[in-house]
This record gives sequence, structure tokens and C-alpha cells, in this order.
Amino acid sequence: MKSNTVMKKMNRRDFLQAVALTGSGALLAACAPAATTTTDAGKEPQVNQAPTNTPAPATPTAVPAAASAVKISWWNQFSTDTCKKWFPEIVNTFMLDNPNIAVDFEISGGPPGGGNYAEVLLARIAAGNPPDTITLWDPPSGYGSRGALAEIDDLMSIATTAKSTAFYEGVLKSCQFKGKTFGLPASAGVGCFFINKELFESKGLSTNRENLPKTWADLRDTSAKLVEYEGDTPDLVGMVPWDSPWMNSVWSQLNGGTIFDSSTLTYKIDSPQNVEWMNYWLDWAENQYKGSMEKLNILYTGPDVYPDSPFQLKKAGMATSGAWACTDAGIPFKWEIFAPPPGPSGSGPKNFYWPNWFAMPKGGPHPQEAFKFIEHMTTKGWAVWYENATLDTPAWTGISPEVINKALEAQEGRERAIELQKYFSEMLKTTADVWTSPVESFASDTLASAIGEILNKVSSPDEALANAQKVVQAKLDETLKNG
Repeated sequence: MKSNTVMKKMNRRDFLQAVALTGSGALLAACAPAATTTTDAGKEPQVNQAPTNTPAPATPTAVPAAASAVKISWWNQFSTDTCKKWFPEIVNTFMLDNPNIAVDFEISGGPPGGGNYAEVLLARIAAGNPPDTITLWDPPSGYGSRGALAEIDDLMSIATTAKSTAFYEGVLKSCQFKGKTFGLPASAGVGCFFINKELFESKGLSTNRENLPKTWADLRDTSAKLVEYEGDTPDLVGMVPWDSPWMNSVWSQLNGGTIFDSSTLTYKIDSPQNVEWMNYWLDWAENQYKGSMEKLNILYTGPDVYPDSPFQLKKAGMATSGAWACTDAGIPFKWEIFAPPPGPSGSGPKNFYWPNWFAMPKGGPHPQEAFKFIEHMTTKGWAVWYENATLDTPAWTGISPEVINKALEAQEGRERAIELQKYFSEMLKTTADVWTSPVESFASDTLASAIGEILNKVSSPDEALANAQKVVQAKLDETLKNG
């Protein structure tokens, strides 16, 4: 990660827009390396509007703590009204079940007393006075590599619920470094591709998920069938695959490559599979958008599926987003989703996920009680959040299939809500290896800049990726040496 000291209070939609507008430089036209400098994964769970027939929870009343209760602290960055409603409810349930533990917390968007969350947190850890528990929007793997978090493998081995086998294996890896576990994942919102069913049908394309693209060749060909021009400027695009830099690691692994090998702690940015991936995108840009990022940017002003995006304005037939957008984006037309397909050198599915993490800073005063709390928040507690607030697929595999997100059910009907939730859960069984590098943000920024050079024909794929490999590996080596 960049330094683990820069973290901005934003929700996922804000972050995605920031990545698109700064990192991709309006589709990588400029590609300054500011793509993810605000944060690595920095986001608050997306908040869905509760269905009108769903009563809001009563104003939470603090559970009286027993005189002998151990008081633990929880720091977080949550601030929305829905967070203020539901997290106190979840914490109160924990305290009712554990009357010997009292949780001190506030939902105010930052650390108690204010200040930059990561800076204050790291200062407290360094001073030997950390909070007992924290919620992170940066991967625990990065904090753990720097010795800032407590190892919890021994606690997990005797846990009631949060054993290592209780979470999707790929998602739990984001909490691990050199075989040690430094936190627990709560949400694991799944990345996916959305289609506009009306536009597809107008072009004679099937909208049934089983008929949607199964390979990169299918994806490119489907995109081409949607493209329309007004003179020499695009008036409708199919898909712009490079619009979401947060998906780059997945694109690489879909083609049989990788950006970062967490098992050997090495970067492989300039691998043959990644060069092939870049050449594939160059061919896509040349044949569908005439190789002109400038003209494409006149129409295509940003990624995702939220209001004012080209997708919602019906200027893009496909777009990258995630499970959270199914209810949060308010898409005003019929849509479908499908998983990213493998590339020509790939052999199977690889899927993106976007977590929130709970962890225990190193040196916390009450590790046993703190672990019980993060265990509850990432399992039974997160099931309550998932049902009532956001469609971020839980990382906990033990959640009951009877837990249905109320907003999704109200919007799509129970049968489709169940089907969508099951589909996203299945996608988490084949996740890409992401969020595992100690220099995650730096590497993402550098790669985004390299891709910008490639698409704008400033550098060849071989040259740009080789330069990025050299710079990022050096940064990693320096970080591991000083960590």
C-alpha cells in the first residue's frame, strides 16, 4: 500500500468515480499515477434504501454493561444514517450474548476525537496504546506485513464460528501474509459485468445469462455489435474494458497471468500473459473505437452503472460494477449480470471481490474479548447487515440461505433475489488473488499509468509493462526490507 497513512472517508461509489476520473484519466487519456492514492480499498458499505414495507429498527438503546464487564474499543469509519441505525443494533446483540464484554464505539466517520483514521491509528499502535478492534478499508495483509496487527491464527483455531474454514478461502487470503492471519473479512462484494437488456434486444442479442459472453472473444464480439457512430465519434459503445483499474488484477488472472504472486512475494507485471492481455485491449480499441481515446472520451465519461454514467444514459450496453450496484445504483431499466470470462491463455473463472475487514491492532489490551467481537461482526452480525442494508456478499460461508437482502427482494422479487445471491456466492468460490500485496496501491497506480501509455500508444506493451515491473518490484523489495 502507498503508505497506509492516507485514507479518505468515501463510499464505494465515490471511490469508483475517483478511480475512474483520476486513475484512468477519463479512460486513461492522461493516466497520471493518482489512480488510487486516496485509499487502497477505501469504502463504506453501500447503503440500500430499505423497502417501504420494512420497518426501520428502533432507536438503539445501549445495553447496560455489567459492573465486571471488560470494556473494549472499536474504531471504524462508518458514518451513514443506515450505519448509525444498524451497527448499534448489531453491537447490542453481541453485548447481550456476551454480558462480560462492553463495546465502546461511535459511528462518526473517523477515530474518536477526529483526525485522519490511518494516521491516528498507526500513531496509537506505535505508542503502545491502540484500540482493541478496528474496521479497515485497506487490506490487513499490508498492515500485517508491517507488524501493525495482531496474529489471530491461534484464536481462530479455537473459535466457535470464525475458524479458517468458515470464510471463502480466496477472500481470507486478503488478511494473510507469509502464512499468518491478521484479520477477518466481513463483506466480499463481488465484481461483475452488467448489461442493458433493452439495448441487447434491440441488436438481436440474447439477454439470457447462459448465452452471455463465455470468452474474451465473445465479449469483444458482443461489444462490437453494440457500437454505433455519429460521424467519426462513437455515439454508443458496447464495453470499455479498461475503464475500471480496480479490475486489472482480475483481467490478468483471467488470462492465466498474475500481477502479484503472493506465494513468492514477487511481481509478474511483464509476463507473456499480461503482454497478450494488453495487445488484446489495443486491438479492441483500434477496431471498435478507431484507436482514439480522445474521441471515445467525448462520449464515455466514466465507468460503473450509477446515475449519469454512460450505462444509465444508455450510451454503453455493458459496464463493470459489482453486487452492491444491483440495489444501490437505481438502474432505471431491465438489466442482467454475468461473471468475467477467461481470456485466450486462461483456463477458468476468476472473480473480483471488495471486502470490509475487521482486525485487532498489535498490543491491544484485551485480545480474547476483542477476537470474540470481530468474530461476531464478521459472521452473525454481518448477516444482519446483509439482510437489512447492503448487497455485499458475506465472506462467511455459514450464513443461512434463508437470509435474503430485503431491498433486493422488494426490487426484483424473492425468486430472482435468491438466484442472484446464490450466483454471487458461487462466484466467491473462484476469486482472483487480490488485496494481498504490501504495496497494493502503489502497484495499482503504476500499472494504471502503464496501461494509459499503452492505450495512448506512447509505449509498447512490452516496454510499458517492463518498466512498471521494475519500479513496482523495487518498491516491494524496499518495503519488505524496511517493514
